[in-house]
Amino acid sequence: MRYSSRFFLYAPLGLFLLLAAWVSVHWRLAASAFAAKLDAVNGHEIMPGVTLTFATRRTTGFPFSLDTQFRGLTLSVATPHGPTRWHTAEFAMHSLTYGRNETIFEAAGPQSLSWSGADGQRRTLSFAVGSLRASAILRKGVLARFDLDLVGFGSKEFTAQRLQFHLRRAGPGRLDLYVETDALQAPDCPGLPAGRRLTGTLTVAEALGPLLAGDTDWQSAVAAWRAARGRTAFSGTAFAIPAEQLVAVTGFRALCH
Repeated sequence: MRYSSRFFLYAPLGLFLLLAAWVSVHWRLAASAFAAKLDAVNGHEIMPGVTLTFATRRTTGFPFSLDTQFRGLTLSVATPHGPTRWHTAEFAMHSLTYGRNETIFEAAGPQSLSWSGADGQRRTLSFAVGSLRASAILRKGVLARFDLDLVGFGSKEFTAQRLQFHLRRAGPGRLDLYVETDALQAPDCPGLPAGRRLTGTLTVAEALGPLLAGDTDWQSAVAAWRAARGRTAFSGTAFAIPAEQLVAVTGFRALCH
C-alpha cells in the first residue's frame, strides 16, 4: 500500500479520535467547574438576596450536555417581611456545553411555597404539579428570555390545568410579559375566572438590568425602576409596581452556567 493511500485511510480515523478526545476533555472541564460552582454556593447566596440549598446533586450528560439532578432543593428570596422559600423534592437542570446559553429547568414531586405576610404570620402553600418546566436564555450574561409552564397544578387552595409565565427582552428599555391561566378553580373564590390571558409591557427595563444580570437584589432594582418612572401595562391597564415575581425568575437565571 502506498503512503498516500495509508494517509487517506488513517487521517479520518486520527481526526475522529482527536475530536473525541477534545470533546471529552472539554466536557470534563466544564462539568468539574460547574460542580465546583454548585458546591460553593450550596447554602449561600447565588445572587444578592437569593439563597440556594440542596441535599444532594449529581451531574451527567457526557459528552454534549450538563444534566444535573438535585434532591431536596430550596430557593430562598429575602423580602421585607422575611424570606420567601420554594422547596421541591426533585429538581433538574439541563444545558449544552456549546451553542447558545440556554438552560432548561424541571421540578417534580411534592413542592411548597412559604412566605410571611405584612402581619408577620408565616404561610405555606403545599402543592403538586404534573410537570413544571422552565427555560432561561442569556445574552451577554443578561437574562433575555424566561419561560415557565406548569401543567396539572393541584393544592387545597386552588387548582389549575395550566399556568404559564413568559418574559422576553423586546428591545432597548422594554420587557414583554405574558401570563395565562387555564381551568383555574378555587373553592373560596367561586367567581374566579377559570381562564385568562394577559399580555403586558414593562417600560424603562434598563433600570432592571442589574437584576436581570444577577448583580443586585430585587428590592433595590424595583426601587431604581420606580424612581426611573417605569410602568407595567397589562391589557390596557397601568400598574405602578411590576410583578415582583421577577426575583424568582432571576433566581433561576443565576443557576445558568
